[in-house]
This record gives sequence, C-alpha cells and structure tokens, in this order.
Amino acid sequence: MFRSTMSITALSFGLFAAGAPGDAMAHGSGVHRHGQIFVMTNAGDGNSVMAYDRAADGSLSYAGTYATGGLGAPTRPINALGSQGSLVLSEDGKLLFAVNAGSSEVSMFRVGPRGLTLLDVVDSGGDFPVSVASHGDLLYVLNVGGEGNIAGFEVNPCGELVPLDGSNRRLGLGGTTPPSLGATPGQIGFSPDGEALVVAGKGSNQLHVFPMSGRGLPSDAPVTTISRGLVPFDFAFDRRGHLIVAEVGGDGVPATGDTSVVSSYKIGHDGSLAVISDTVDTFQRATCWIAGAPGSRYVFTANTGSNTLSGLQVDARGALTLLENGVSASFPTGTAPIDLTMTRDGRFLYTLNAGTGRIAAFQVSRDGGLIPRGEAGGLTPGGGAQGIAVR
Repeated sequence: MFRSTMSITALSFGLFAAGAPGDAMAHGSGVHRHGQIFVMTNAGDGNSVMAYDRAADGSLSYAGTYATGGLGAPTRPINALGSQGSLVLSEDGKLLFAVNAGSSEVSMFRVGPRGLTLLDVVDSGGDFPVSVASHGDLLYVLNVGGEGNIAGFEVNPCGELVPLDGSNRRLGLGGTTPPSLGATPGQIGFSPDGEALVVAGKGSNQLHVFPMSGRGLPSDAPVTTISRGLVPFDFAFDRRGHLIVAEVGGDGVPATGDTSVVSSYKIGHDGSLAVISDTVDTFQRATCWIAGAPGSRYVFTANTGSNTLSGLQVDARGALTLLENGVSASFPTGTAPIDLTMTRDGRFLYTLNAGTGRIAAFQVSRDGGLIPRGEAGGLTPGGGAQGIAVR
C-alpha cells in the first residue's frame, strides 16, 4: 500500500514541538532506560496514560502519568471497554495513540526521552471509540456506540490528526451509546503490510476484512467470514502476516466445556480468510486477549476467567501448537489478566492485571517458557483500566 511517510518522519524528529498544544504534566522520572511500558487508566473523570521504564532484564519502574485531555469510560471493573488496542504505538515507537471512550475522542502523544508530549485530541469520528490501528501515517478508529463505524485519520507533519475524507464505514450495529460491550466489535488492526484492515466482530461471530486502496481508504464494504470459534474477541499477527484470533466462546462442542480456543487464518488479496489451525483449545476460560511480535515465533493469550496466560507456537505456515498444556503462567484468583503486549523482538511479555491494578513482566525463553520479572503497581484495582503498549 502506498502512503507518504513524511508525517511520521517529521514527528520522529520532533520538528513541530513548538507548535504542540503543550506537554502533559508528568510525575516521576520520565526517563526510560531500555524501553517503556504504557497503560491507560480509562478514568471517567479524566483519562491518563501511566508510563513505566523497562530495565534490561524486563523489570519495570514507575516513570510518569500523562493526561490524555479526554474522558475514559470505566463501565465495569474488568474489561471496561470490551476491546484490545485501546492504546497503541506507531510502528517506529515515536507516537502513542489512546482512545477516550467517555468523550468520544482520540489522543496522540509524541514519545520522547523525557516522557510524553500531548500533540492533539480529536473527535473519534463516531461514538465510544474502543480500539485504534496505526500504519505509516494512517490511524483508523473503531467506534462501537450506536450503529458503530470505522473512521480514518492522517497524521500530518504539524502533529495533527486530520480526518481522512471518504474513510468512514458504518458497521450497522444497531446499538446504544454507551454500548452493550458483549455484542460489539473488539478490535481494529492493520495487517503487517498495511494491505488489509481487520475488525473482530465478537458479538456477531464474524471477522471483517477491508482491503485497503493506495489512497489509504478501505473497501466500501468488508469481506466477512464467520469465525471458526465463537466470539472472536481480538487478534494478533505472526511475523509472516497470518491472522491469529482469540475466540473466547470456544468451539461450541459441549464435550470441551466452556473453555476458549485460538484459530489462525491466511488473508487473501481479496480479503477472504483461509483457515490454517481450526480452534486450538487453550483449556482455559475467557481467553480474550492475544499478543504476538514480529521477532517471535510465539503468541500468548490472557485467560481472564482462569487467571492464567497461555502460549502457542506458530510455525512457518501459521499453524498453532499449544505450549505447556495451556498454562504458561498463573496468577492468584482475582488477578484478572486482560490486555497484554510483547516487545518487537519477542523477548519480553507484559500483562495488565485489572483485578489487582498491576503490570506483570515476563521474559520469554527460547522454548516459549515465561520467566517472571516482577510486577509494578499504581493502577486502581478493579478501576476499569484498559490498554497496554510497549516500546
């Protein structure tokens, strides 16, 4: 897909810093070491992003808190937005995007050596945004309030998010605002090559693929495929671009009980999906979140109902093999691991544990095993926090 990279390059060098709306206020060092973790408070009285420094061994220390300029929507204590991708970084790690579901806005930060700088806060192009997708100088937003829609923006050289004419596509959800989050789509995301925009329709058991044009616009209508497992909550991509979907509702076969599954697909040029691995059982409950990385041959899921993490190996064809009988790590009852993210090199994994208000760190061994590297706190336990990103 052809898109100009000028705006991302300009942002990377901070050429417009003087024209930014102003630096967000930080509390803490604001200086990262080997990288950073960002999590979103999703607070209804003022949304914020909390930053943590990453040490060489993957452990975390608090670095600062930054207001998004919008409102969160803590609709429930755990999984308040019913989504993945509510907080994402640009491909080069220089920009951070956050949804403000309570005020139907999206915020953009520049990521610098001294912390985050708030660059822009814009209307999301719909109601109740829950997920965003970044590729090149494009940003697409998934709004799930009312009829629901996706809306595109261009990141311009002046540090602004500019609505992309002709990018809005209605999803026909027929819902309310705030929405019933169990019935709404859970994620929007670009394929690694930027040629497809994917929406996981967990309430409809559908996977929607919008082939992208050279002008950064999605097809007029998506190519829709019924997911192999029930309730396709969200997805990740492996390093070869295979789509790997967490299907929280399982495979519908009573003998397996109520445990969840993961399936993998190949995306065709026309947006069609071909099944690779059909409903690999995690033997865990509420497998709602999944993360992969360009430098990893593994993906990991957060199983909120079982308070566990599961690992799966992905081969060159995109086929999945469950590791360690589905339990790569376990937490005490009530921990409620939700969002999770991996470093691009695949060496470290981080989970947002919504029940305890803590972030857990793990090193990923060569065989896919997880080595604990401690935890960091600071979030309100059961306070509706959602969204995690790593650089």
